[in-house]
Amino acid sequence: MKLHSLILALAIAACHSVAVEGFVGKAGNGLTRSLAPSNSRLNAGPLQKFSNPKEYNKVVENLMFTQGIDRKQAEKEYDAYLNNPNDYALNKGEAYYKSLGYKNLMDGVIGEAEKEGRGEEVRARIEKFNRESKTKGLITITSFIALGFYLKMTHPYVPPLH
Repeated sequence: MKLHSLILALAIAACHSVAVEGFVGKAGNGLTRSLAPSNSRLNAGPLQKFSNPKEYNKVVENLMFTQGIDRKQAEKEYDAYLNNPNDYALNKGEAYYKSLGYKNLMDGVIGEAEKEGRGEEVRARIEKFNRESKTKGLITITSFIALGFYLKMTHPYVPPLH
């Protein structure tokens, strides 16, 4: 029984590390950054508003000044950022590239890189990221399926006798 528990724990740990690595990328400066969604259910915006009101107001006022928007809109923008920075950045990037006439974020990134003469490099990096992510996802799914078959074979269900 201890062997089965050990195998199960090792399988889950291996799958977890592969799955987590699939959501981690390298920033342009070589630092690792998480691409996983943040805990948006914490409502960080309103929490920040009460836990650190000076900083919150400073950022909101700066947004009002730099973007020429009213307080309500600035709070909405900052709350959206605090609730989920990754989605906020992706949505802003998508909107920016669409305003330049591109169909979506990736077309915009590649199009602008082509203007700088780096189109092939950026395409290759995107392709490599997609290939690695797909491989890691398939490894994770296959590991869980194999674990399920292993557990089914080693612990078959036997109905109770009546």
